[in-house]
Amino acid sequence: MRSPICAFLGHVDAGKTSIMDAIRNTMNAYKESGGLTQNIGSTEVPTDRIKEIASDLLSKFNINIKVPSIIFIDSPGHEAFVTLRKRGASIADIAILTVDVTEGIQNQTVESIEILKSYKTPFLIALTKIDTVRGFYKLENSSFLDFIAKQNQDYVQKLDEKVYNLISDFSVYGFQAERYDRVKDFTKEIAVIPLSSVNGIGIKDLVVMIIGLSQRYLELEKQELNSAAILEEKNVKGLGKVYDAIVYSGKVSVGDMVIVQTPEGVTENKIKGIMRLIPLEESRENFGKYESLSSIEATAPIRLILREPNAMIGASITVFSSEEEKKKIIEDITAENTGYNNDETKGLVICADSIGSIDAIRNIAKSFGIEVGKTKLGEPSKTDITTASINGGAIMCFNVPISRQTESIADEYDVKIISANSIYTLFDSYNEFERGLKNMNLEKKLERLKLPSKFVFIKGNIFRRSNPCVFGVEVLAGEIRQNYPVINSKGERIGRILDIESDKTKLGRAVKGDKVAISIDDAVYGRNILEGDMLYTDMSMPDVMKFDDVSAELTEDYKEALSEIRQIKKI
Repeated sequence: MRSPICAFLGHVDAGKTSIMDAIRNTMNAYKESGGLTQNIGSTEVPTDRIKEIASDLLSKFNINIKVPSIIFIDSPGHEAFVTLRKRGASIADIAILTVDVTEGIQNQTVESIEILKSYKTPFLIALTKIDTVRGFYKLENSSFLDFIAKQNQDYVQKLDEKVYNLISDFSVYGFQAERYDRVKDFTKEIAVIPLSSVNGIGIKDLVVMIIGLSQRYLELEKQELNSAAILEEKNVKGLGKVYDAIVYSGKVSVGDMVIVQTPEGVTENKIKGIMRLIPLEESRENFGKYESLSSIEATAPIRLILREPNAMIGASITVFSSEEEKKKIIEDITAENTGYNNDETKGLVICADSIGSIDAIRNIAKSFGIEVGKTKLGEPSKTDITTASINGGAIMCFNVPISRQTESIADEYDVKIISANSIYTLFDSYNEFERGLKNMNLEKKLERLKLPSKFVFIKGNIFRRSNPCVFGVEVLAGEIRQNYPVINSKGERIGRILDIESDKTKLGRAVKGDKVAISIDDAVYGRNILEGDMLYTDMSMPDVMKFDDVSAELTEDYKEALSEIRQIKKI
């Protein structure tokens, strides 16, 4: 029986790393910037440590440990859970959803619940910081059952209120939950384990529950497929680029040929080195200690050295031993990747570092009623930005680099790049962007758009024939502005408006009914423009599509100009 993989999810400060500190007897939570986890870490907790923590409770529940260890994954938010993915599911066998007893369900808790539902992953609820409930009496390193039996009735009642409020909140999301010692059927109810990491209370209850449920309900038999999931990429002095990974199936060995997903596609590679993370060590930078091995079986956290260090974070590497096996693995990965890097043009554009991240963002967006369109692995391209410009004006970028060139293109198309390394922050920023758009009045909305216009060259009003051509016009519909490109009624490009003047005063714009003089850079009187010509703003498909959100608020003359431009341009 292999070790179960257990991933933490929950709000950013709900106490995930503090639980691991209590299990390992370390202080890593305080080494992190601001007390918050900054990157992904893994730890193997062996059977000996589990017995040391919880031998009394294991005996009480008559649990005989059969697995060699528990592999824990801790990360900011839920990034590791969604990134580490195999065939539509997380590599995690079981999850711990941390909830602060005082704060209850928060925004990121909701996201975690939606992710767990979409991945169909069994989970426990760790109700943290019970030492903050009024009336708490310290009983260090005790089981929750021993602790609660020695508390005064006022504290017990207050904690029960917190637990049942949480149970009620979870029912809204379709889950039945109960305090773990009151659960009648673990296949139907989510177990809630109240605990205090700083006092070591309830920690043994949590690890015993993980062991008990994993051995009874999860499939932990060793599998034939030899695979590892890439957790993080690091540069290590003397080794160069290495990958923190989890061997989750079968066995991997130095010299194995493997299929690897890269940002450029699927390719073959070779394992040059394997280092196993020593049990109870933590894989985050500056924390972990490793030992070199020639091979290792699932389940285990490792540091991997590849011949070509170009693996995609979150993807699996899979060993092959024949051309036939290699072909089958590539076919399976290609089939799994169908629907990504697509050409959808309607809906929010998403760019992310892994397929798992895209899946998670897509599922959370759906729960918020946000329509998702094009999805892309890696940095957004100009095409992605132009697509975003006609679909709400924003593009979501999760854990991908944004170059200055990309920022410049986004500015050119008036697209807001919402970039973050946390899914919670990503949606928080997007919702703020949406609120800003909704609160914007029509005039401000129109400031962001290239406006339609229809205007006529007034006969007898030619002031300069070329370089630039200056003449009088009357605006019949919509509005003209400086720098607007101009076409005639045949759709032929005339030039660009340089200046607008009235009574020798320069204007920024002119609207329906205004008679003004304008100068156009490439216009030549008698060659491409004549008195009486009907002229229009030159608009592209993206320009026109942006009016979908404000069309109901436009006056009739703007609608008239827009309609005629669409007919002329056939868009």
